[in-house]
Amino acid sequence: MSYRNTSLALLVLLTHGLGTATNTSADDVTGKWQLNTHRKQLEAPHRVAKQLVSTTVKPPNRSTDKGAKPTPKIPESPPAKPRNDIHISGIYPHLTAYGVYSQNGAHYKTGHNECGIGAIVPWADQLWMVNYAPHQHSSEHKLYSIDKNFNELTVHPESVGGTPAGRMIHEESKQLLIAHYLIDESGKIRVISPKDMPMRVTAIARHLTDPANRVYYIDMEGSIWEANVHTLAVKRLFKKPVPGWHGKGGYTSQGRLVVTNNGELQHGNYDDLVVGGKAKHEEERGVLAEYDGKNWKIIERRQFTDVTGPKGITGGSDGDDPLWTMGWDRRSVRLKVLDQGKWSTYLLPKAALCNDAFHGWYTEWPRIREITDGRWMMDMHGMFFDFPKTFSSTNTAGLKPIGSHLRYIPDFCAWNDKLVLASDETSIQGNPLAGQPQTNLWIGDAKEIKDWGPASGYGGPWVGDEVTANTPSDPFLVAGFDRRVIHLAVGQKVSDAAKSMRVTGQMPMEHLSEKLTGLPLITIERGNWRKPAQGFSFDVDRPVTVYLAVDGRGNQPPGPGWKQTDLSLSWQHGEVDDVVYARDFAAGTIVIPPNENQHKPGSYGLPHAAFVDGNGDHLQIDALKSVVVTQTPPKLANSLDAPTPVTFTLQIDANGTGQWQDYRDIEVPADGYVSYSFPSDFNANWLRLMTSRDCVATAVVHQTTSTFADPKNGEMLFAGLADVAADNALGSRTYPAQRNRDLRVIADGDRFFNFGKATFEYQADEVDESLQKRLEVKPEFTVDKASVVLMHNGRKLRLPKGNAAFDKPFASGWPRDSREVESERHLANFHGTFYEVPLLLNGKPPAFELMRPVASHNKQISDYCTWNGLLVLSGVRKNAEADDHVFINPAKDVGLWLGGIDDLWKFGKPVGIGGPWKNTPVTADEPSDPYLMTGYDSKTLTLSSDVATVFTIEVDFDHQTGFHAYKEVVVEGGTSLTFQFPDAFSAHWVRLRSSKSGTATAQFVYR
Repeated sequence: MSYRNTSLALLVLLTHGLGTATNTSADDVTGKWQLNTHRKQLEAPHRVAKQLVSTTVKPPNRSTDKGAKPTPKIPESPPAKPRNDIHISGIYPHLTAYGVYSQNGAHYKTGHNECGIGAIVPWADQLWMVNYAPHQHSSEHKLYSIDKNFNELTVHPESVGGTPAGRMIHEESKQLLIAHYLIDESGKIRVISPKDMPMRVTAIARHLTDPANRVYYIDMEGSIWEANVHTLAVKRLFKKPVPGWHGKGGYTSQGRLVVTNNGELQHGNYDDLVVGGKAKHEEERGVLAEYDGKNWKIIERRQFTDVTGPKGITGGSDGDDPLWTMGWDRRSVRLKVLDQGKWSTYLLPKAALCNDAFHGWYTEWPRIREITDGRWMMDMHGMFFDFPKTFSSTNTAGLKPIGSHLRYIPDFCAWNDKLVLASDETSIQGNPLAGQPQTNLWIGDAKEIKDWGPASGYGGPWVGDEVTANTPSDPFLVAGFDRRVIHLAVGQKVSDAAKSMRVTGQMPMEHLSEKLTGLPLITIERGNWRKPAQGFSFDVDRPVTVYLAVDGRGNQPPGPGWKQTDLSLSWQHGEVDDVVYARDFAAGTIVIPPNENQHKPGSYGLPHAAFVDGNGDHLQIDALKSVVVTQTPPKLANSLDAPTPVTFTLQIDANGTGQWQDYRDIEVPADGYVSYSFPSDFNANWLRLMTSRDCVATAVVHQTTSTFADPKNGEMLFAGLADVAADNALGSRTYPAQRNRDLRVIADGDRFFNFGKATFEYQADEVDESLQKRLEVKPEFTVDKASVVLMHNGRKLRLPKGNAAFDKPFASGWPRDSREVESERHLANFHGTFYEVPLLLNGKPPAFELMRPVASHNKQISDYCTWNGLLVLSGVRKNAEADDHVFINPAKDVGLWLGGIDDLWKFGKPVGIGGPWKNTPVTADEPSDPYLMTGYDSKTLTLSSDVATVFTIEVDFDHQTGFHAYKEVVVEGGTSLTFQFPDAFSAHWVRLRSSKSGTATAQFVYR
């Protein structure tokens, strides 16, 4: 996200989506991202970024928010000083940070589309912070300080901007080093000019040989610099010693500098690497590496973020203190400790999947850091954890979850007995529903965060992995959760080698409709993306049906005779969705047409891919050498699997001392699945597993809370909002303005208002048809008799229903149901439930298959957004009185509710009713649509059928290995049966099959 690679290909990606860019040597969607440009540009990427931003990135509007004039209308005077007496849910609106300061509160400057707060540090009796631009070495982003009473925000004139998050307190010189700034104990600021040290400061660490005088600066692109903290003399030591293109952390201990990186989208080339090389497979993203002053060594090719130790932000230790670093892979969060020169690995669950995008951009510096009362806290993948300062390879006790959150948190600290969370709340990269980026702090008591999201998380040591008999997995955290269920499966390998390729040798398919699995697949090589993709032909010995996958970017029908289907196929990490057509052919030669469609000028789509259904086992296909025939396996099984069961041995470390004991054995059939719910009194710190034979294994633990926010506690908080069926709601649309720092509001009756940043009062505004069109709502969901229906990637996803009043529009029209809230995270409001939905790429649809519910409500919320660090909800009662959260004008014809993003949890836990079928005709053995199960508490299923049948309940518990048969339920014709899931049971999605065709009902009640 914000700390983007500055390559041309990447900037075009951000600006135009998945197009292709001039000077890229490979198709831009292969994930290889080559930049063929002059070496001079590669050595000075800041110059490339500056040039590209000025020529390829256009602001959404060139004048006012209407976009009607060729030049922007910048206010003539600076914005009025805001009130500093408004404090709402821990947010002080007057402390908001922005991306542009030269335009009197407007935002028309390119290259400044984000402004998250990258680092906050108490120093010299003030709280210091910096915010960041996307892919910039200098910008209008600032160095700020805040007084101890949080009354005044000072923007320092020494500011040079950029994309900084590095911070360190240098003890010997008594200076705070933050970004390019050095601040002494009196608050005097010195600056290392970005011209002298052109880099995006991601971390600062103690020097190995001269720690009293010099420090290391780590660059996002990977370079390592050293600087003299007295003279400010700088020197680049390494241009790019190790792979990875999204640098994060750096820290020194045990005689080595450790650096981390969480991205793999290539900027430049690999020519300057000291060790390592190109990624060998999709799992190799980012890096954890160390330097002992002479040699570099790669520890792991995975995505890592923070690296720190017991000395916190002092940049490291000159002794042998432990060193901690955290990252993730597709299975779980990875916590590694360097202790006495040896690395050890521990695995933790993920509460949310917003950080998981393959490029690493949406993971802005999760930290491990000291907070109030001497406690330490870890924040990763949407979960706060208590982190013991004593954590080492021999003492791992005390690490446990606090709770989850929605806020995007680049840094946090303790300040004046308060916990302060930095945020990244509103980005305008790929977000047309905000006019300028803005962000703020959350300030409160550490105990308050326990009342936010539930302590629920998911993950495990293996997901479709080859494992060796009697070899223990890495330890997985089980301390501090209330309910636990482990899902164990054999078979269904997850790897690129096991996936079908969209074109020959490239682009693994991420999702494939079940009807296409097991069919022969015909592909050719990608070819030159600057020219139309070639067609091809092959011969078959019998009549067949051919299913043709057509590049969904600018999809055009392949020609006469082809009929579009509802089948689906996605590739490029699920970000590109093809359209599948079908056509019947007689035996003989089948000609597949070329793809002459350009998805943008000069960039042609992929060649088509053909799936051939011969309705038999012995179809003969003959093709030229250039045409490749492969098989799409119905299950991604591996030759290691034998027709014998596998015994999983579960072992526990009860006290975090590394002493392991057997807990129980669980037998899983060959190519089968078993779940096991741990008893409520289960008590251990860590869990690990072994298998009785070599196999492809999956072991995923769902750990959930037994307590959710009590909705009664939120009644007063949300009392100002109208109930869903009431006729007294003040509906409106909201838009953080581009022309100033106010909030634009379109109230019922097409009445336009400006809600002032300085005054928090409404002022009538002129009609703006362009803004009105921009804020139009087109519902993303529909409702049928069974459930809420969401179309995503060509398939139906089903969600629970809330109050029946959500079936139809409000009096003010359809409510907003999907919007980016918190930078690069979507918030959906479907039928009375809020959901957090990850993004995979700016400007692309959110990944609804990875969504998690937040809370259910019964309110008439017509729109929502973030503005000045606040969550804004519209739908206030007409008779509501102004209070700490309700801001309504004297005429009571326009009003808004203001709070914090994590106030949403206080609506109460997610609930609902629905399912895949309700008196629905079903076909024997055909799976239903998936129905959401993640994050719900008490779960009951009612089944009925007009014929005697066996219902099979199938669950997806890892988003990767597909659905597994959980339970069979026999139902007699004309009767119904209710099944109560165990309290601990949890999965992400559920679906059903019926053994007989008929009319069936499958309805879930989540209480």
